[in-house]
Amino acid sequence: MKNQKRSMVLIFLLTILALSGCSSSGVKMDEIVEDGLNINSISIGLGGSEEDEGITVVTYHFNLWNRTNKSITLKTVEPIISKDIQERLIDRDIKLDINEKVDGNTSEALTGTFRLDTKGLDKEGIIKLNINVKEFNIAFEQVIAIKEP
Repeated sequence: MKNQKRSMVLIFLLTILALSGCSSSGVKMDEIVEDGLNINSISIGLGGSEEDEGITVVTYHFNLWNRTNKSITLKTVEPIISKDIQERLIDRDIKLDINEKVDGNTSEALTGTFRLDTKGLDKEGIIKLNINVKEFNIAFEQVIAIKEP
């Protein structure tokens, strides 16, 4: 009798837990998704320039996820870098022109590069610059229609 009562309470609690998990995890089609565009990880590579000594080429690669259920047109992507790194840029315009459609619930692999003036720095000096790319300015277009009642 005691085991049967425990089993009933356990089943009841598991049912409540399962129902509460189901109701909060789903996203309705008309709800706003705050994190509609998402970057999970970024890889960065540093290399020398074949044409000119004293130039470091920074290459970054990431996947941009469109977690919404609507397509967007990805216009431009620009890495956000520190002021110290900005002062070492060889080309000031590091914005990528993409102009590609990214369907809802899909991702787009993006790769970009920029060149830094690292004359007079050895490998340790370049590492001490702390070249990081963790954020991006992203411009995109999305078609939005009037919602009919």
